[in-house]
Amino acid sequence: MASTKPKILIATLGTRGDVQPYAALAGELVRLGAQVVVVTGHGFDSMIGKAGARPRSVPVDYEALLRAPEVREALFTVRGKIRVARKSVSEQQEVTRALWTAALEEKPDLILFNLKATVVTLAARRLNVPALPTVLQPVSAATGDFPVPLFGLPDLGRTLNRAGYLAARKLMRLGLAPLLKPLKSEISDDILGPEDPLDGHMPDGSQALSLQGFSSALIPRPEDWPDHAWLTGYWFSKPDRKYQPKLDLLQFLDSGPAPVYVGFGSMPSRKPDDLTGLILSALSQTGQRAVLARGWGGLNAGELPDVLKDKVYLIDKAPHSWLFPRCSGIIHHGGAGTTHEALRWGKPSLVCPVFADQPFWGSRVHKSGAGPAPIPQHKLTTGQLIKALYALDVPAYADNAQKAAEVMQNEPGAEGAAKQIMKHLETANRVTAERPIAAQ
Repeated sequence: MASTKPKILIATLGTRGDVQPYAALAGELVRLGAQVVVVTGHGFDSMIGKAGARPRSVPVDYEALLRAPEVREALFTVRGKIRVARKSVSEQQEVTRALWTAALEEKPDLILFNLKATVVTLAARRLNVPALPTVLQPVSAATGDFPVPLFGLPDLGRTLNRAGYLAARKLMRLGLAPLLKPLKSEISDDILGPEDPLDGHMPDGSQALSLQGFSSALIPRPEDWPDHAWLTGYWFSKPDRKYQPKLDLLQFLDSGPAPVYVGFGSMPSRKPDDLTGLILSALSQTGQRAVLARGWGGLNAGELPDVLKDKVYLIDKAPHSWLFPRCSGIIHHGGAGTTHEALRWGKPSLVCPVFADQPFWGSRVHKSGAGPAPIPQHKLTTGQLIKALYALDVPAYADNAQKAAEVMQNEPGAEGAAKQIMKHLETANRVTAERPIAAQ
């Protein structure tokens, strides 16, 4: 017997920080009675399965890509960016085709997508189902309050800030065009249409709801945002109650004051040995306890010097939702997920950004009063880090981080967003049932 549960397809591309919030959202949608398929790159099947959703992979592994030397070079040089961009078009076209195929084959009742997976808007037009755009950074709704957060821009004033969003949107559309070339024979002109696919699709022609998946503790809702931009709060995963840490980690945490956490996740460093040495030197001079996460090349910590063996604990990974509450402060790269997770537990942060939206999140942490001014990773010195380590102990930072945590606790989050999506689906389905499917 065919299931009567509504089917929701979530399309998201990127590293763990681009997938985990959607897995949390998927879990809440499943709890409310939906079938959920999460279409993303390789490496996340277990996470998605634990949420009760069904994973469907497209042919890309972003975390493996970040390990590739040419991609690492692209993070730090213009020449590297050009080389990778030229090489990756055919690979991105393959991913785009896989997203298009997955949406058509799954035949969902509603689609949620991040902007890297915008092609599914066109599939929604063909299927005559809603497609709702979602973002984890404020990149889709223009505002004069702050610049587009993707390029490390300073505040340019209200007029230029808004103009920057229009320019970014044009760049996104230009970037999508070559990826659709292999699908030209399958996408008719009426499906392509004049409407911007970044805005999603509603079968009745109305404006699609745009889910802004970040916290008002960091970004108060701008007054010049359109009504359809809904600030939901961040989509946190629930803490894993089954997680069992290593006994020696528990012993370390219990053996003294709460340590500071230092880790840069999936972000590689251009000179990981130098960065590691700098961090260890600062810790040896401050005498602070620390949990140091090796990550993927950001840090190359091997054997600790004798002076730090009782002060620093090295880990490969641990759930942030388990570890951060046990730390005094967080030093990280400024990804949206880590930034929100630190404040979720009321912990002050120092952001050492590498690229993209990370400088923006660092500035928002500082503006909220929950941490010192960000220091770009490539500019970090031992002296600066020593000052920052001491600064994280300033009571005002902890107080403001706790205030941010209280704001986050009262936001809709993944649970509230899921409830709204289900209501949206119920309304949209009534309209869809009355309209014919678009010509194929």
